[in-house]
Amino acid sequence: MAISYEFYEPESPVEFVLLQSLSDQKRRLLNQLLNALGSPAEVLTFANRMSREAFYRLDADAVRNAGGISTARPVDVEDHRMLEKAVTGSTQLASTSQAVQAMAMARYAAIDEELVDSDAGVTAKVEHALGHQASFADTDLAAACQMAPRTASSKMSNSIDACTKTPGLLAAAVEGSIPYWKVSLVASELVSASPETSHRVEQHLLDTKGFDTWGYLKVKSAARALVTQWEEEAAKKTRQKEAKEATGVWVRPSDIAGMAELCAIGPADQIARIYGAVDQLADQRSKNPTASEGSETGESKPTLGQLRLGALHDLVTQGADVTYQVVIQVPVVREEREEQAATATKRATDDPEHEPEASPDDGSPPPGQSSSSPRGPDDFEFASETGETARAYKAGWARIAGIGFIRPEVLDALIEQFGCRLTRALVDADTGVTCETSTTAYEPTPRIREFVQQRDQTCRFPMCTRTAIRCDIDHVIEWPQGPTAGHNLAALCRHHHDAKTKKHWDYEMSDDGVCTWTSRTGRTYVTYPDSVHDAS
Repeated sequence: MAISYEFYEPESPVEFVLLQSLSDQKRRLLNQLLNALGSPAEVLTFANRMSREAFYRLDADAVRNAGGISTARPVDVEDHRMLEKAVTGSTQLASTSQAVQAMAMARYAAIDEELVDSDAGVTAKVEHALGHQASFADTDLAAACQMAPRTASSKMSNSIDACTKTPGLLAAAVEGSIPYWKVSLVASELVSASPETSHRVEQHLLDTKGFDTWGYLKVKSAARALVTQWEEEAAKKTRQKEAKEATGVWVRPSDIAGMAELCAIGPADQIARIYGAVDQLADQRSKNPTASEGSETGESKPTLGQLRLGALHDLVTQGADVTYQVVIQVPVVREEREEQAATATKRATDDPEHEPEASPDDGSPPPGQSSSSPRGPDDFEFASETGETARAYKAGWARIAGIGFIRPEVLDALIEQFGCRLTRALVDADTGVTCETSTTAYEPTPRIREFVQQRDQTCRFPMCTRTAIRCDIDHVIEWPQGPTAGHNLAALCRHHHDAKTKKHWDYEMSDDGVCTWTSRTGRTYVTYPDSVHDAS
């Protein structure tokens, strides 16, 4: 039987009036609800709840595959139209939410401390005009919104520009005539433009027919062209700022185990010369392959990508003294062994030649916790100084900072080819956290610094990913009230170190390295030390 679909339309003026009255009643109820909610935060909480309810209703009505057998059901046009409206409505909701976030961010950034009594040094929080940005405001929102610090800083700056340089476009996004991403894109092109130029560009785009249909590239190129036409110097500064922020070389773990990615962004002429040199050297290697590339080993012919990587490696490392710090993770397996404990105690007390080693005065770790070794440790046992338990140690995977874990069998090749310096670090088998060490001096010793860097891996502020080796080593409790010990030291990047020193943030750290941060608004966040159990 064929199913016919028709759009439903009111059949009479009376029915139309009834539908209109129902719609008007819903609007009145909504207005009453909004008035009752009051603050923007309460309105947003309600909107979030309604959005979740919309999702649950869509999810509940979704057709599921049962046992791998696809099921289907007939739908009418109204169902189809409802889903279309749900898609467009959620898109509009997301755009409006972004506009709300931009205004909230801009106002949050404008709240700053102001001296109200210079004699007593009393300060009070005041809200400045839009455009003002308080120090460390981005750190607050980075933690609250689970953003990387750089992302939060960029987003806050863009929000301020959107609210001050393109208020007309922002209003259009709230009303639903354009998506918010267009506001953000135009604002990013007006970073260095004067208020007059910003207003002219904004008004020109709003008055242009079809602006609501433009894509990303057209919006960006049009805004840039207008700024260049009316204020060339501002356009030049914007381009320079973008280029400076984008330039760099990064490394990150690959999705493929044992692999890593290297990314470089820079001036086109520099990248072209680098790539040209790599391509030329790869061509030479393809004509004269080495034994490692399969010419004598019988292996398959290397790919062009492998040849280019080998060429890049030789090009970069030739004539350079390159060393790697490779840490061998050694999980500590704690086992109660009464007989071994008794033996260890007797040996430690009766035999002077076998007394347990004490921690050196220079603050280096106790025996076995972190020591340089020309090779990775084999399986071995170590009795505690008290003799209460005997601990068994087993070598784990090695880690290269910023790249990830590598298999133990790869270590020999690293030592032979790259001259790696290997360090053994004992970690708790249950938590995966590196063990403790301390010194009585203010400055942490190289061993302690290495321990903190190994334990933390990154800055300990929420969401910050700055590597620990590029961070300051901060005393959580100021020295000398707090000791120079692992449980009172944390890696903090300079920006977040300043935020803590200037009392914009407070934090505490437990003996096992768990940090609890408190913001100026009283919100708390917990960060944990790096663990070998975490995915690399």
